[in-house]
Amino acid sequence: MTIDTAHGMEYSMDDKDMYKDMVDMFVEQRDQNYSDIKAAFDAKDWDNYRIKVHGLKSSSRLVGGMDLGALAEKCEHAARDKDEATILAETSNLFALYDETIAALKALDFNAL
Repeated sequence: MTIDTAHGMEYSMDDKDMYKDMVDMFVEQRDQNYSDIKAAFDAKDWDNYRIKVHGLKSSSRLVGGMDLGALAEKCEHAARDKDEATILAETSNLFALYDETIAALKALDFNAL
């Protein structure tokens, strides 16, 4: 799992400080996002789950977390299609990849960009 920093920098208009701010915000929002997705998952509220993973898809791609964005999109489509089997199978993978993405973002050397 790698972070596509070029993609993140592109969304930040090649401004390292802006990119770092976006990454910091993404990292800071992890606990709330995780809690919101988990609550919707536990309640089997697939409409709210879809909205929450859609947000995760978008924000992860903004910071270069393309793998997480792809898996969040898969979960979003499963929720849209009421494909409970895929949601149940992939949500634990989503949370694991979310944590891996957070760890990779925390390890970024912004001076090297």
